[in-house]
Amino acid sequence: MRVDVSFKNLEKSEFLDNVLDKDLEKIERRVQMFRKDDPIHVAVHIEKSQHREEYTCSAHIYLPQHVLRAGEKDKRASSAINSTFSALSKQLDKLKYKVEKHLRRKNPPEL
Repeated sequence: MRVDVSFKNLEKSEFLDNVLDKDLEKIERRVQMFRKDDPIHVAVHIEKSQHREEYTCSAHIYLPQHVLRAGEKDKRASSAINSTFSALSKQLDKLKYKVEKHLRRKNPPEL
Protein backbone atom coordinates (compact mmCIF):
# COMPACT_ATOMS: atom_id res chain seq x y z
CA MET A 1 0.00 0.00 0.00
CA ARG A 2 1.44 3.33 -1.05
CA VAL A 3 0.82 6.27 1.30
CA ASP A 4 1.36 9.95 0.47
CA VAL A 5 0.97 12.54 3.23
CA SER A 6 1.16 16.28 2.62
CA PHE A 7 1.03 19.22 5.01
CA LYS A 8 0.12 22.86 4.38
CA ASN A 9 0.77 25.70 6.87
CA LEU A 10 1.74 23.01 9.35
CA GLU A 11 4.98 21.34 10.35
CA LYS A 12 5.24 17.57 10.42
CA SER A 13 5.60 16.33 14.00
CA GLU A 14 6.17 13.03 15.75
CA PHE A 15 2.73 13.29 17.39
CA LEU A 16 0.96 13.64 14.03
CA ASP A 17 3.05 10.78 12.63
CA ASN A 18 1.90 8.53 15.49
CA VAL A 19 -1.75 9.47 14.95
CA LEU A 20 -1.44 8.82 11.20
CA ASP A 21 0.37 5.49 11.71
CA LYS A 22 -2.32 4.25 14.10
CA ASP A 23 -5.12 5.16 11.69
CA LEU A 24 -3.29 3.81 8.63
CA GLU A 25 -2.87 0.44 10.39
CA LYS A 26 -6.65 0.23 10.73
CA ILE A 27 -7.08 1.01 7.03
CA GLU A 28 -4.39 -1.53 6.12
CA ARG A 29 -6.34 -4.29 7.89
CA ARG A 30 -9.55 -3.38 6.08
CA VAL A 31 -8.08 -3.24 2.56
CA GLN A 32 -6.49 -6.69 2.68
CA MET A 33 -9.53 -8.12 0.90
CA PHE A 34 -8.89 -5.88 -2.13
CA ARG A 35 -5.13 -6.37 -2.35
CA LYS A 36 -4.76 -9.37 -4.69
CA ASP A 37 -1.80 -7.88 -6.66
CA ASP A 38 -3.65 -4.61 -7.30
CA PRO A 39 -1.95 -1.47 -6.07
CA ILE A 40 -3.72 0.53 -3.38
CA HIS A 41 -2.86 4.18 -2.88
CA VAL A 42 -3.79 6.34 0.10
CA ALA A 43 -3.38 10.12 -0.16
CA VAL A 44 -3.74 12.28 2.96
CA HIS A 45 -3.65 16.08 3.07
CA ILE A 46 -3.56 17.99 6.37
CA GLU A 47 -3.95 21.75 6.34
CA LYS A 48 -4.04 24.46 9.00
CA SER A 49 -6.19 27.51 8.31
CA GLN A 50 -4.15 30.70 8.10
CA HIS A 51 -6.80 32.87 9.69
CA ARG A 52 -8.13 30.77 12.54
CA GLU A 53 -7.22 27.81 14.69
CA GLU A 54 -8.81 25.16 12.46
CA TYR A 55 -7.39 22.06 10.85
CA THR A 56 -8.67 20.25 7.77
CA CYS A 57 -7.83 16.68 6.89
CA SER A 58 -8.85 15.06 3.63
CA ALA A 59 -7.99 11.57 2.48
CA HIS A 60 -8.52 9.46 -0.62
CA ILE A 61 -8.17 5.70 -0.97
CA TYR A 62 -7.66 4.53 -4.53
CA LEU A 63 -8.79 0.91 -4.83
CA PRO A 64 -8.76 -1.06 -8.12
CA GLN A 65 -12.33 -0.09 -9.10
CA HIS A 66 -13.31 2.45 -6.44
CA VAL A 67 -12.15 5.73 -4.98
CA LEU A 68 -13.16 6.54 -1.41
CA ARG A 69 -12.94 10.09 -0.10
CA ALA A 70 -13.45 11.68 3.31
CA GLY A 71 -12.68 15.07 4.80
CA GLU A 72 -13.19 16.64 8.20
CA LYS A 73 -12.49 19.94 9.99
CA ASP A 74 -11.74 20.40 13.67
CA LYS A 75 -9.97 22.68 16.11
CA ARG A 76 -7.32 20.00 16.74
CA ALA A 77 -5.32 18.27 14.01
CA SER A 78 -5.51 14.86 15.69
CA SER A 79 -9.31 15.03 15.93
CA ALA A 80 -9.61 15.98 12.25
CA ILE A 81 -7.35 13.06 11.27
CA ASN A 82 -9.21 10.56 13.46
CA SER A 83 -12.62 11.69 12.17
CA THR A 84 -11.46 11.43 8.56
CA PHE A 85 -10.11 7.92 8.99
CA SER A 86 -13.21 6.87 10.91
CA ALA A 87 -15.35 7.96 7.94
CA LEU A 88 -13.05 6.07 5.55
CA SER A 89 -13.29 2.94 7.72
CA LYS A 90 -17.09 3.08 7.56
CA GLN A 91 -16.95 3.45 3.78
CA LEU A 92 -14.54 0.52 3.49
CA ASP A 93 -16.76 -1.68 5.68
CA LYS A 94 -19.78 -0.83 3.54
CA LEU A 95 -17.90 -1.54 0.31
CA LYS A 96 -16.54 -4.81 1.71
CA TYR A 97 -20.09 -5.88 2.66
CA LYS A 98 -21.36 -5.09 -0.86
CA VAL A 99 -18.52 -7.02 -2.52
CA GLU A 100 -19.00 -10.04 -0.25
CA LYS A 101 -22.75 -9.96 -0.87
CA HIS A 102 -22.14 -9.89 -4.61
CA LEU A 103 -19.70 -12.80 -4.37
CA ARG A 104 -22.19 -14.83 -2.29
CA ARG A 105 -24.89 -14.32 -4.92
CA LYS A 106 -22.49 -15.34 -7.65
CA ASN A 107 -21.36 -18.49 -5.82
CA PRO A 108 -24.19 -19.71 -3.57
CA PRO A 109 -23.15 -22.16 -0.81
CA GLU A 110 -23.93 -25.78 -1.49
CA LEU A 111 -25.95 -27.74 1.03
